[in-house]
Amino acid sequence: MDPFSVEALLDHRWADGDGLLGRWLPEDLEEALLDWFPRKVTLPPERWAAVTPAVGAFVDFLFDQDLADRLCADQQLLHAALDKLAAPFADAMADQSRYGIAKFWAMRMLNEGIDPTDQAAAERFIADLHAGRVAVDEDLLNQVMTNHLLGEHPDQHPPLPLVAVPDDDTLRGLAAESVVVRRLRELVRWLGDGRTLTTTGRLRLADARELVALLETGDVLDPMIGDRVFKTRSSDELYVLTVLVAWARAARVVRVVKGRLVPVKSAAKVLADPLALSRRAFTGLFELGEAVCGGGWAESVLRWRFDEAVFAVTMALFIAPEPVEADELRQLAYQAACDGLGFDSGTEEQKRSWRRLADNDTDRLLDQLARLGVIEKGEAVVTLTPLGVGLLAGHLREQGVTVPTIDQLTDETAEVVVATATGSPAETAALMHAWCARNPATASSELRALAERTDDSEHRRLALAYA
Repeated sequence: MDPFSVEALLDHRWADGDGLLGRWLPEDLEEALLDWFPRKVTLPPERWAAVTPAVGAFVDFLFDQDLADRLCADQQLLHAALDKLAAPFADAMADQSRYGIAKFWAMRMLNEGIDPTDQAAAERFIADLHAGRVAVDEDLLNQVMTNHLLGEHPDQHPPLPLVAVPDDDTLRGLAAESVVVRRLRELVRWLGDGRTLTTTGRLRLADARELVALLETGDVLDPMIGDRVFKTRSSDELYVLTVLVAWARAARVVRVVKGRLVPVKSAAKVLADPLALSRRAFTGLFELGEAVCGGGWAESVLRWRFDEAVFAVTMALFIAPEPVEADELRQLAYQAACDGLGFDSGTEEQKRSWRRLADNDTDRLLDQLARLGVIEKGEAVVTLTPLGVGLLAGHLREQGVTVPTIDQLTDETAEVVVATATGSPAETAALMHAWCARNPATASSELRALAERTDDSEHRRLALAYA
């Protein structure tokens, strides 16, 4: 058999997949052989026919050596899948429009009789290419470049640690206590059939005064500074209320129709369910850069990449095993916004000014998260609340990200459970006890068998502790 083919298969599963090298389904083989190999793996045509038999030999090896886990597809089913893939695999490998950029040029060299590993020969080929002495199909090359851009930056996320996600009933009770949820519901009730806005699309000042008192936003009207009273001339000067109205629009519970702010009738069920409303509000928060950060002559970079900052801050809290320092969150938000803009650092003085403005806006973001009930702010640290865990876990799942839970993992194999528990110290005992309770007849023997064959000392220790 051809060991290189198996090596490529395993490298792909480890680096780009879930890393479960003992678990294979027909769709895993199809993805590898009809996408990964044609796009990435450089093999001369005379070796293509050896690939599927090599993968078949690997399948037999897994079962012969008892390395296929209990969720792996049946051995004969995998062989049947490979039989069906043999012809499409050869076609895919011959289709240059599927190639990635590195493979495109490597195969072009092989076709020209040039060994890509021969540096001198490769350099001569590149020189001929730049000099126009090598003909290139521009349409094909454009397709290959597209493959390269899509393939090199797949929309994948690293595995997340195990977290305790509260059930919906618990989350619903927590959401009912959210300041933002309460204010959104009261705002919609206050609107009734709708309220007329100013010609600039803002709340009328009289309505704003009424809402500040009703919603207890804490905004100060006609503030006195020293001996002087500064008359409030626009509802736009009332920061908390302005953000809340923008939030209600982003959560799609109110909208503007012909100069009036009116409730969204289809949102009635959402408003009746605190959990559904908190989820809408959390999703809407990503759109509030202009409202939260404001504008003016001294804007921060967060305003333009507010969604990046929200994600960076909440994900840092989600994966952290303990509270995160507020300064660390400020740095993460600033870096996320700068990266999103392709922002290049200026002078030291400019960097200090930009960072100061961004830190102020990050603190405003943290205030909004606290009002929603997503975080708790300490003196210098920030913690994700159980409601925050639930809202972010739901948001990630909507984006197609796998969020592991204890309930899901109780059906997993000993290897997966022990590896996950080792990487999630806060949830280790709960996961192991739940898994053993779910598998009373086999848990002890599976854990002892894992302890005997693993080469990871922490996995061995944990397996024996619960065996």
